[in-house]
Amino acid sequence: MKGRLGDPLWWRYRLGNPLLAGLPLHWQYGCAELWGRWRANAALDAEAIRRGVTMLLGRCDTERDETIVRAYHGLQSRIRLDDHRMATATMSDVVGQVTLRDADILTRAAAQGRGLIILTAHYGRLGMIGPALRRLGLSSAFLSATVDERATALSPMQRWVGYRNGQSLQRFAGGQWIMADDPTVRLRSVLRRGEPLIIVMDAFSSHSPQRETYRFGAGTLSIPTGIVRLAQATGALFALALLHDVGGPRVEMRCSDLAGSPREALQQAFDIVAQAVWTEPWQWWLLPHAATLWQPLGPTRSAWPDAATTNRRHAT
Repeated sequence: MKGRLGDPLWWRYRLGNPLLAGLPLHWQYGCAELWGRWRANAALDAEAIRRGVTMLLGRCDTERDETIVRAYHGLQSRIRLDDHRMATATMSDVVGQVTLRDADILTRAAAQGRGLIILTAHYGRLGMIGPALRRLGLSSAFLSATVDERATALSPMQRWVGYRNGQSLQRFAGGQWIMADDPTVRLRSVLRRGEPLIIVMDAFSSHSPQRETYRFGAGTLSIPTGIVRLAQATGALFALALLHDVGGPRVEMRCSDLAGSPREALQQAFDIVAQAVWTEPWQWWLLPHAATLWQPLGPTRSAWPDAATTNRRHAT
């Protein structure tokens, strides 16, 4: 019991979110965000977020950086509430939080029957992609990190949270749940049957030593080569779906068509994600890891002249 009480995840998922569930919906998300912003500067990753912001945006700006740290943790707190609602609220209530933009891109590609890799990223309200696809009427398999008993590096509470979230996503997305340590033949089988498959494109932890570098704004990211090899082996199409946080309980899935070879399509997707990250960096979950993941192409600079002004306006 003592170990549980010292685990922030236990407090969040066993006590905090269940208590919030008794409030009106907008109050739930408002209180969750206030809690996240209040504890932001004391968070273990606060300094890493500041370093990441300085790297990506090109110069130190104390006011901007502190605003982004608070916005980042406010969003992360509401993401945890999304997790709880997906596991406990009615399906229609959760689906009602999502709006769609250009979602016909996904339905048209899926209708071709060639298999469809729906790329997404650690951005915004990623977990709500299942409810978004449910709203669209599209069933999809998905690939996740390994969160069962094979994930020995995770704590029991981390495995519990990860497994429950995977079950919730499967309930909404409607297709197979495939973990990173499962045989890759399962991924190929889904696509060869002409079905959609959700893959988080900026997942950076992998057992594979094979990696490729992609342009990401004014720098590069290095990711495993598995997505390209999977598309080459199956002939699957690509599309991008990002789950933008638009305030309170509301989420908007914005879809983009991708063309060309698998590598070209993946680069197009990274260009779109990079633009979203530069506009609203607090929505990128990997911001605390930027110093490890992102390498500048040249002298560090802002990718957009008005980045600091834009970020301060949107994060406040």
